Amino acid sequence: MVYLNMLKRYDILIIIFFLLIAIFLFLFNYTKKEATLLKVYVQNREIMKKRIDDLENGKKIEIEGILGISVFEYVRGKGVHMVLSPCPDKLCIRQGFIKKIGESIVCLPNRVVITLEAEK
Repeated sequence: MVYLNMLKRYDILIIIFFLLIAIFLFLFNYTKKEATLLKVYVQNREIMKKRIDDLENGKKIEIEGILGISVFEYVRGKGVHMVLSPCPDKLCIRQGFIKKIGESIVCLPNRVVITLEAEK
């Protein structure tokens, strides 16, 4: 309670403003729809474009990057995740599953990008 007496009126308004922004961003991200299209890029060139419905459940797909082969997998109900990558830090593998519009897996050292979109 002592701290509330120290806050000025504008401080409280700023705190409320940022809380409202945080709530809005959470709700916006929560309501994103599941993607219907998967695109794979290597060195900024699109090398694969498939509908999510056309992917086989559990099938591993190999992509040749500049360091070697990256392998990703589609799991029905969970989404897409990177299984194997030749990059040294393996951040793309640790990212886990993606399944909503606008989400991506990026393997920067191997120059591989997997992105999910909506069909137009």
